[in-house]
Amino acid sequence: MSSQDILKNASTLASYNVLLQVMFRVLTFLLNAFTLRFVSKELIGVVNVRLTLLYSTLVFLSREAFRRACLSGDSGTNRSWRQIINLLWLTVPLGVLWAILLGCVWLWLLEVPDVQTIPYYGPAVVMFALSGVQELLAEPLWVLAQAHMFVRLKVVAESLAMVAKCSVTVVLVVFAREW
Repeated sequence: MSSQDILKNASTLASYNVLLQVMFRVLTFLLNAFTLRFVSKELIGVVNVRLTLLYSTLVFLSREAFRRACLSGDSGTNRSWRQIINLLWLTVPLGVLWAILLGCVWLWLLEVPDVQTIPYYGPAVVMFALSGVQELLAEPLWVLAQAHMFVRLKVVAESLAMVAKCSVTVVLVVFAREW
């Protein structure tokens, strides 16, 4: 791949990422505005601050070092992709370890919200930790798409994941309000 092609793909990736981020922010804003009608402000605060912090910390600690190690270096002509993919699968057991450790911190070391206000905090911590581990299952594919500059595939996959998350949230808020 010539340097001109790499530059073109990088600029395309940057523009797609900007578009994706804008769409994500707008969709998140609309989703929060919609869910605010159905759930309490305290619940939204716990989910958007505490549980999202758990999720993002778990995912970051499990995959960032692997991403940097696997995507660094030359353009990839003499890489052993089989070894890289095998290395990337280590993010899953590492994610499980972090999920257990951070879940214990969130449940037993941090102050637990009032049971009357947030009745299902414990199961929510477990579900957010499991969703972080589930996201780590796609890590080898993400790194391959990034390394080979599959811009459209990456943007479409991240967009579909975002739409699925938002859709599931809306459906659960509307139809399973007691949770």
